[in-house]
Amino acid sequence: MKKTIFFIPAILLTAYYGGLAFGVGPSSVQPMIWVSLLLLWSGGILLSRRFIWGAFCGALPGLLLIYQSTQKNIQLLQMELPLGLALLLFYMFCVCALYQRS
Repeated sequence: MKKTIFFIPAILLTAYYGGLAFGVGPSSVQPMIWVSLLLLWSGGILLSRRFIWGAFCGALPGLLLIYQSTQKNIQLLQMELPLGLALLLFYMFCVCALYQRS
């Protein structure tokens, strides 16, 4: 398995929120999002070095998104739940693939 696969969520979400911060302004992105991006990058680094517990760093933002989807939001599109579930499933796949290779 290529090591760059572990960085896919971090790259995609960094590009999205970086573009949002660049276009609208850095105050438009909450500080918790920056912490989540840091967790995603650290999870990718740990997984690329074959530490299975690095997936917990990546799964924490997914759990945070699932928790945020349970709060009362008045939004037209609620993308927190599907995005959180996708992150959890991705990191479960990464753990299974690393465990199978070791």
